[in-house]
Amino acid sequence: MASELTDEARDASQELPSTTERQRTVLFPRRRTTPRIARNFVVATLTEWGETSRLDDMRLCASELVTNAVVHGTPAGRLVLVRVGALADHVLLEVHDPGDDAPAQRAPEETDVGGRGLLIVSSTADRWGVRERTGPGKCVWAAFDLRRNGTALKMGTE
Repeated sequence: MASELTDEARDASQELPSTTERQRTVLFPRRRTTPRIARNFVVATLTEWGETSRLDDMRLCASELVTNAVVHGTPAGRLVLVRVGALADHVLLEVHDPGDDAPAQRAPEETDVGGRGLLIVSSTADRWGVRERTGPGKCVWAAFDLRRNGTALKMGTE
């Protein structure tokens, strides 16, 4: 059984530069509306910071990762943590949830209604992966190279 999620979490992507120029973190309740509200938080933060060259990619990945956290990783009454960090030439999006099960990229059938979220993240972000938290649960992260304009070329996953 998962413990309550707090905002105490280590940086998800150890292979990116360790100095975060800007960072913003918000805890969201597990609700049907959380993906939309979290997506708006990510867009507002990045727009405020002037990091809009990959905004559509980052908005899409935020929506997919938060939806996965709400649907699959967060029990009722628990929280989802969303963190946006801007580094020198990358934006790092992290979604933390108290669930123990790591997400797995699937190969859905054409007629399947769901199961495409991580396929979308994999084809949109430059890198993505899953990390353990210092507290309960996991962190699913996506990194975006700001030197690219538009949709990313896949560089692999962790």
